[in-house]
Amino acid sequence: MKHKSVFTLVAVLIAAIIGATVVIGAYHRKKVEEKKEKELQELKNVLVPLRFREIERSGDKIKAEFYFYSYVEDDIDTSFISDVFEKEKPLNSLTIELEGNELFIDCLRFIERQGGVFKHDVNWVFPYRVFTDSIPPDNGIPLYDAYTSDGFPRIYDAFNLDGETKQRVSEIFSQIKQYGDLAPNSKLRTIISGNAVHDISGNRLRFQVDRWYDLIVHIKKGSIEYLAE
Repeated sequence: MKHKSVFTLVAVLIAAIIGATVVIGAYHRKKVEEKKEKELQELKNVLVPLRFREIERSGDKIKAEFYFYSYVEDDIDTSFISDVFEKEKPLNSLTIELEGNELFIDCLRFIERQGGVFKHDVNWVFPYRVFTDSIPPDNGIPLYDAYTSDGFPRIYDAFNLDGETKQRVSEIFSQIKQYGDLAPNSKLRTIISGNAVHDISGNRLRFQVDRWYDLIVHIKKGSIEYLAE
């Protein structure tokens, strides 16, 4: 009888251990899946800081308008993006006339490595300047003042950054704005990179007159591209 009680107790303990293992395993798997889902979602997030279009191209001149936004979406959906910006209020707008036949928009990217206020690497992308096939990049027209307020790049307003993080982004942006005045061998130039963006609707660099284009920033990946509407 005593042996039977011991056997029963051992069986109960084994069952309890197996049950606990199953529960812990299921909990662990759930956490891993949640982490993967979160990472996947973060990779899909995009920022749309700029919309623009050429409104006139005649002879050797291009006239274009630029609208700056702070808008974040989970993914690119061409079916709704135009409707969204009919309702969104821009931070600011510019109309620029330049000599040339092809329009280029230069963006700068700053990679903030993990540590400090950031728990993972962050790619900050900023619309920087406009130039053409006739106007070299160094003589291009700066864009950053159009979306700056008290030293902060308002294209990142949608992230609702806390005070410390917002201050750090302002510091990064301050360095970005110095980029054009830095010597080519400056250490800062080695950690800031330009991005050659393109129109993903057909890999065209020459934009179609009166057609809207959105500048898409893939937040986690740090890549950027134009999406034609």
